[in-house]
Order: sequence, then structure tokens, then C-alpha cells
Amino acid sequence: MIVGIVWGVVGVVALVVLGFAAYELTWKIARLRRDAQALQTQLGELSDLSRALAEVQQRLPRRG
Repeated sequence: MIVGIVWGVVGVVALVVLGFAAYELTWKIARLRRDAQALQTQLGELSDLSRALAEVQQRLPRRG
């Protein structure tokens, strides 16, 4: 009888822990996807700036 109750409690605790872990993983995956998208946007902006800088450098007279 007591062993059955203990196993029942262990089962409930395991379900709670697994549910919490699944929630955390889902939340963190969503956050990482948002962060990755923001980084991709910044990478595109930096690429544009790099191209613009290269164009300006080509227009400047060379020193030396």
C-alpha cells in the first residue's frame, strides 16, 4: 500500500518536472529564434554598411 503511494508521488513529481522542463525548453527555443532573427537583421545592416564603406573608399584618392 505505502509502496504504491510512494510510486504515485514519484510519478506525479516526475510529470511536474518533465512538464516544467518542456516549458523551459519551448520558451528558450522561441527566445533563441527571436535573438537569431535580430542578429540576422543586424548582419544584413552591417553588410550594407561594409559595402557602402568600400564604395566610399574607392572614390577617395589614394595616399602614398
